[in-house]
Amino acid sequence: MKVAVLTGPTGVGKTEIAVRLAERFGLELVSADSRQVYCWLDIGTDKPSREMRDRVRFHMVDKVEPDRDYSAADFARDALAVMRRLRDEGRRLMVVGGSGMYIRAIFEPFFDAPRADARLRRELEQLPVAELHARLSRVDPERAAALHVNDRQRVARALEVHHATGRTMSALMREAGTAPPDFEPAYFVLTMNRDALRRRIDERFDRMMQAGLLDEVRMLREHRFSRDSGVADAYGYSELLDHLDGKLALSAAVEKAKARSRAYAKRQLTWCRRLAGACWVEYTDADAVVREIAPFFESQA
Repeated sequence: MKVAVLTGPTGVGKTEIAVRLAERFGLELVSADSRQVYCWLDIGTDKPSREMRDRVRFHMVDKVEPDRDYSAADFARDALAVMRRLRDEGRRLMVVGGSGMYIRAIFEPFFDAPRADARLRRELEQLPVAELHARLSRVDPERAAALHVNDRQRVARALEVHHATGRTMSALMREAGTAPPDFEPAYFVLTMNRDALRRRIDERFDRMMQAGLLDEVRMLREHRFSRDSGVADAYGYSELLDHLDGKLALSAAVEKAKARSRAYAKRQLTWCRRLAGACWVEYTDADAVVREIAPFFESQA
């Protein structure tokens, strides 16, 4: 089954376009956002508003608590279960989001990852991330080379997989790629002029601050997650946590969060350029974007 995937950099307007398409063609939306999947991270992840969710059905939003580790393999398992159910019920769907690893996990078969070993995880959490990365370099140099030295969550997960299976994550991922996928993606990459996107990202973060993002981070800090949580490094949340911990002035935290978000958008566009056969759609006017993508759904009617 061919499935439309609307992706692109953060802040470009994917949710707005997805909702318009969903209303026009009766779609249900499967979110592929590695932060919106968590409950309570609302303002800083720019989740679909309650009004939007009353109009259109979203899946894979508010799925897990922020203190739970939730890997791309976990996401693929849960998202594919939703997509298969929608397909079997004869419902139309679209995937929307900018998390490349999550999108890849849906359409490129993922190995059946072992569940986390709580005792091993506690042991790994006590070690510096540089030491974890060095350890991974010894047992799985291919995976270590693909991960940033400070990516504690994914580095630790690769070590857990090796400990549980005696095999490298790299080898398991290659083997999983031999199984036929359930769904075939039709990629639509939403983009816009670089300067316009930078302004849009900065203005969006200003709106988040005005909407109470600092209070949201304060609440999460007090009740929901610690600095060691996998979501504590999310753009905006990490910098405001530093502010609340007395490490950054508020103005400096805001500027750092904006800069990290712009850098993330650049990396997302780099990932999108690797998508074979993707249709790139310039965002100048929402109606024009919808008209450009509409023929895909009209051909499936």
